[in-house]
Amino acid sequence: MFGTGERFTLRQAVFTREASFWAIYEDFKEPVLGVTVIKDGVFLESRQNVFILEATLNGVCVPYTYFADESSLRMDTAHGTVEFCMDGDGRLRIRGSGVGLRMRVRAEKPFGSAEGCRGVYPTADGAWEADFGYSGKILFVPLDGAFLVTAPKGGDGLFYESVVFDFLPDSKGGAFETALHEYMTWRGRDASYDSFDAVREATAAAFENFVKTNLKPPARGWEELYRYAAYTVWSHRTAVCGAYLDTMAMYQQIWGGNCMGWQQSYNAMPMLKNPAEGWRLIRTLFAHQRPNGQLPGSVAYYGAGSLGMQPAFQGLALDWLIYNCGEDFLTPESCDEMYPKFTRWLDFWLKHRNAGYGDDRVYIINANESGWDDASEYVKGFPVETPDLYAFMILMMDCAGVLARRSGRHGEATDWTRRARALNDRLCDGLFNGERFFAYLTNTGERVDSLSLATYQALVLGEGRIPEYISDKLTESVMSPDYLTDIGLATESLKSPYCHFGYNFVLGRVITPCNMLTAVGLYRCGKKEEARTICRSVCSNLLDKGLLLGFQPFDYEPTTGEPVVGYTIPSASDVWPWSAWSAASCLVMLSLLN
Repeated sequence: MFGTGERFTLRQAVFTREASFWAIYEDFKEPVLGVTVIKDGVFLESRQNVFILEATLNGVCVPYTYFADESSLRMDTAHGTVEFCMDGDGRLRIRGSGVGLRMRVRAEKPFGSAEGCRGVYPTADGAWEADFGYSGKILFVPLDGAFLVTAPKGGDGLFYESVVFDFLPDSKGGAFETALHEYMTWRGRDASYDSFDAVREATAAAFENFVKTNLKPPARGWEELYRYAAYTVWSHRTAVCGAYLDTMAMYQQIWGGNCMGWQQSYNAMPMLKNPAEGWRLIRTLFAHQRPNGQLPGSVAYYGAGSLGMQPAFQGLALDWLIYNCGEDFLTPESCDEMYPKFTRWLDFWLKHRNAGYGDDRVYIINANESGWDDASEYVKGFPVETPDLYAFMILMMDCAGVLARRSGRHGEATDWTRRARALNDRLCDGLFNGERFFAYLTNTGERVDSLSLATYQALVLGEGRIPEYISDKLTESVMSPDYLTDIGLATESLKSPYCHFGYNFVLGRVITPCNMLTAVGLYRCGKKEEARTICRSVCSNLLDKGLLLGFQPFDYEPTTGEPVVGYTIPSASDVWPWSAWSAASCLVMLSLLN
């Protein structure tokens, strides 16, 4: 699936598995593999517990290629191999034949240093512990072959000059084997260890069970992309530990190892064979709900993010599951538990983001609250009311009505449905100019006629909510060459003065989740062939280039004709490494192609 010379590499994704915080990846700067533990949520650019992996022969590094499937990764040299697999209990298993393995600490900040290692100590049971402070600890347990630790201190004696772990083949069979444990406080070596092959086979079985249980099979011809996307979604699911009170979904396990708020809902949407699992994912964020009803923007091992929030996306995801699967997965017990939590989240928006008209119209005070970080909807500032925000509120209200009805609160169900219809009318009557939806500055009353793809997202409301004359207009516009390219929809009209493909998020580049939402909206408005056209374009590009978040549709800027200035190495605000977000969106689009 992944490897040197393969269609996909571990630059686009990582080698890991469900419930593991180990991640092996191909370095962005050079063709070498690295491994880290991503439990702490630290961004890669600041990460210090990073090891570079090198194959060795008689202590000298030798060239290697690699190949990985869902259960194991293999480094191949001219002299032998090194293999890796993981289990769901914090262990990384490694074995080699004919060659050794060197794990060398190379922090990203300060780059190349070993400063993040607070100490390297032998243990009484024959293992070695490396302490990385905030990022946790690693226990190195040799099982076969020789083991050598080299950790000299620098001249000042404060930091290690380098930290290197060498696993060497034994003199008889030319093999070595080891187990590595990651943990935050203390642990010793296990009394015994399952064989490497048993761990690998259990991982393969766990992946197959996830796919079989939760995902509907793809249309013929899309099997390779489906499996790649399914692996990426599965492998980014956390263990239950620390602040992860239930299994959650990371949005990228190497670049930023945490669980963003709306990612739980994105990952819920493909669970069409098992909507109860999608419903469980939606509910996970509510375990961290604050007393005022607000949901956090992210969750990591050490706790929920205290600043900012993301859109109220839960209604959209739940409404999608209901649309495809009916309501039977919503048990009265789960509805009774979740109805108060849903309504507190709704009430937070309706109170703290109320536009002040005496009704349910709401605004946002920064772009992160919409998820469209740099859209042209926001060029005139905040607070601003937008059609996508209204759509999220309408779907939340409708879903609150469903939860109320299924938990026996029939009067409240009727009230939420009434309020949803009223806000829907205000959207269609007040934020539509006859051609497209627009944004509205609450404080000044000024209209913002944006050409952002975000103005089309209200299509997710579907037939029965969006009048046909509006969906017809929007479909004609978004399927025109102003937006539709060979690889999907540009996130800003190609005729917009704001459109460019360089260092941005949603100002022109073809962004996978944005295309998924537009396709879902068209599909729900009865424009199924148009939706499938978008899905085929996007998915064909993902099959060719990998599960990245964003792509430039042309190698020149549409507004100037000048070459696009791109960025080959991602940084924290770059748009392309968020692979699990793209994978979940890809699975939704593949479901529309059935």
